[in-house]
Amino acid sequence: MEARELLSALNEAIAHARASAFHAARLPRAPLSSLADLATLPLTTRAHLREQAPFGLVCAPRRELLQYHESSGTTGVPVSVWYTARDLSEIHARLAAWGVGFAPGDRVLVRFPYALSTIGHFVHAAAQRAGACVIPADSQTHITPLATIVDRLRWLEVTVLCANSQSAVMIAESAEMAGLDPRRDFPHLRAIACAGEPLCPERREFLRELFGVPVFDNYGMTEMGPIALDCAHQRLHPLPDQALLELLDDRLEREVAPGETGQLVVTTLGRRATPLVRYVTGDRVTRVEEPCECGQKTTLQVRGRLEDAPVVGGRRFDLRELSAIAGRLPARRFWRVTPSPTGLSFVVEREREDDRVEPALLAELARTHGVPLRVELVPKGTLYDRTEPISFGMKGKPVYIDAAAAKAAAPVTERRGHR
Repeated sequence: MEARELLSALNEAIAHARASAFHAARLPRAPLSSLADLATLPLTTRAHLREQAPFGLVCAPRRELLQYHESSGTTGVPVSVWYTARDLSEIHARLAAWGVGFAPGDRVLVRFPYALSTIGHFVHAAAQRAGACVIPADSQTHITPLATIVDRLRWLEVTVLCANSQSAVMIAESAEMAGLDPRRDFPHLRAIACAGEPLCPERREFLRELFGVPVFDNYGMTEMGPIALDCAHQRLHPLPDQALLELLDDRLEREVAPGETGQLVVTTLGRRATPLVRYVTGDRVTRVEEPCECGQKTTLQVRGRLEDAPVVGGRRFDLRELSAIAGRLPARRFWRVTPSPTGLSFVVEREREDDRVEPALLAELARTHGVPLRVELVPKGTLYDRTEPISFGMKGKPVYIDAAAAKAAAPVTERRGHR
């Protein structure tokens, strides 16, 4: 989208957002004269969204509200998000064009949570819009434990598995527990489509090794829907007609240069029900400007949440860098890390009895990442209990980082937060 077009779309979005009392009190009546003027508008935080729930951000007539969702992981007052028919149609159309290539004849098993989160509903509708058959297999119900998922992948000749990356690893583990080989015994499977957590390069490659099929990513949030999708070449590209993206430093004071990592701030374009202006997502993202074979010029690297990225030895370690370390270890399926001000301690479930961490590898990783590392290999089942077949795979979002330790390791200015 050209700068003039983008400025026009931005001003239209801001004008529409002023239909809510919240935005009307914060946004200027006069249109912005340049894209640079966006930086003069106030930031919107998650705390603001909670304060305005459930109707304070609604900009469309209530009779036009067609679907309601709440952001996962919130306590107390939730983040309320509404969608109109137009909002949903645009989201489904974008997802139907995802690089995974949903098509007639596909049987798409959706292992995302449904309920009040968005991704399961959105992918379900998008796949059907493209003519694919959908098998809804909500990850948060006892009706479809992992053993059932493994059975249905074979019995229904599933061609596309949609799941967060950790859930996909658990499905492979469950298949192996049943004596199956995920590369051999799901012969119709052609792709895995992920969302719901950052898909780091090491995890993408590990899933490809486990299942023998390409893995596609999708980045978005309940608050705004998808804002970046993998192309057919498995590169994550932003959707410029859906949102204007800013990458700000950790203090949210200046925009970082291309290639640097910053906090993602999003202004939605075209959203009718609950548009957002300069919403601080809390995600660390790097924008890479280089041509892709698909013709796009911008790729996003989603690195994980700032609040889960501890500072160790004067350096920040986000999920992408922690995954790079875990991806070099002899066991890569299930791990957790506890940061301290001076080092990182990994607990990793063994995959084989003879798994061991060579001292030379540990020394190399410590040199590469600049902090002391400790790795403890523990028996299978230490982090994820396999003895109860219903509960295995039923947890919510995966936990990789000891959140309390990460918070303790954060600088004081960040623990105070931004409003």
